[in-house]
Amino acid sequence: MPLSKVELYAAIRHDARVEGLSSRALSAKYGVGRRTVAKALESVWPAPRKQLPQP
Repeated sequence: MPLSKVELYAAIRHDARVEGLSSRALSAKYGVGRRTVAKALESVWPAPRKQLPQP
């Protein structure tokens, strides 16, 4: 299982290209939502985390 989000995105893209898995199959394989799979397929880098407001 991939350790970071970047590795997860890379694994999802690899399986989509090489194995031809659908977004539903990728979602089940990696335990993520289909929106996460869609984001992984459209962008190489995950979106940066939002900064919390300083108190």
